[in-house]
Amino acid sequence: MAKLTKVKSIYLERLNNAEYRTFMARYGNLLAGGGNDPGTPDEIDLDPNDPLGIPADLRTAFDTDFALLTDAVNQSTASEETAQMSAIDKERDNLLVFVTSTVSQMTKSPLEAQRAAAEKLYLAVKPYIGAARLANLQETAAIEGLLADLAKSGMPEALAALTLTEVVAALKEKNKQYAALTEQRTNTKADNSTESAKSIRLRMDEEYDEMTTYAFAQSVAKPTAATATFINRLNALIDETNALYNQRIAQARAAKKPETEGGESPSEI
Repeated sequence: MAKLTKVKSIYLERLNNAEYRTFMARYGNLLAGGGNDPGTPDEIDLDPNDPLGIPADLRTAFDTDFALLTDAVNQSTASEETAQMSAIDKERDNLLVFVTSTVSQMTKSPLEAQRAAAEKLYLAVKPYIGAARLANLQETAAIEGLLADLAKSGMPEALAALTLTEVVAALKEKNKQYAALTEQRTNTKADNSTESAKSIRLRMDEEYDEMTTYAFAQSVAKPTAATATFINRLNALIDETNALYNQRIAQARAAKKPETEGGESPSEI
């Protein structure tokens, strides 16, 4: 009696998107190696036209979802707009901190004119001290509020007395650029929206389970070299994927350790 080889377990949900896509790409290659006759069975049963017994419509669904998953994974989260926004956010943070800290410091100026100007500005600036630490969209709104307050009667003259006119103008421009890029990124995402990788993966989990079950059933009902090769290679792929996952987790945990094996912190070595 021939030895029965079962398919090993793999916890697909724990894989990150890149690992998941890689696994499914290699799984798809195994499916292709097993053959793929386009004949469609009359009912969901072991497909007599397929060496692995997998219905053609199930193979098609998997191929379609794999293409969608590839698009979703490849859609860069670090978009061009995001990279630009990060750079501009740092610039406006520096400008905002410079304005608030300068006004605060100049309230102690030994020069009466500067001190008076700073005290006038401080009333407007005080609510926005620390705004650079707000979430980005909140910071955008806070800066708009500050700019509106600094444009009120008497404020431009006070800014000029502390030579902050150009700094505030630069802050206004950077905040305007950031707001424009925020809108642009939102529109880009709307125009190029793709189904989330999470929802695609849920379907592919089911497709993987169904196709693997069909292949295993075929290996029991009608064992062939094709079914044996498929299951053996799938088990090898599962072993490799699990090993790589465990390695990644171990490396991540090791990187989080604050101290060396000797018990000394890196700065003390």
